[in-house]
Amino acid sequence: MTQIVSKDGFVADPFVGVVRRSPDDHRPGAALRLGPDADIAALAPLIETASLIEIRFDSFADGRGLSLAALIRRSGFGGHLRACGPLLVDQFRAALRAGFDDIELPDEIATRQPESQWRAVPFSGGYRERVFNA
Repeated sequence: MTQIVSKDGFVADPFVGVVRRSPDDHRPGAALRLGPDADIAALAPLIETASLIEIRFDSFADGRGLSLAALIRRSGFGGHLRACGPLLVDQFRAALRAGFDDIELPDEIATRQPESQWRAVPFSGGYRERVFNA
């Protein structure tokens, strides 16, 4: 099982029942599953038709998915973007800033880092706000 975490804490998956497909088997309206090394230029037509894009993180130490999310958002994708994998609470704010709407966590991470830790992440402020609004 997995747990979805968003700015609202642990939430139900709004995409239950949506078929997830790899780029090789994608159909319009289905969720698109991408690995961290996906080529978004080659996948542009698929990205435009996806209801949900999931980017897989094989490890919390692999930040390529954050870069990929930012590129997908800059390309104009306005749909739901989800990180899937063992991200840590310390990476939550970076994931949201990169363009992710939520994270699908493995149960072991959700158990080790309970909802209270995810909800404690501050979303306002940060160094940019302090520097530019001083």
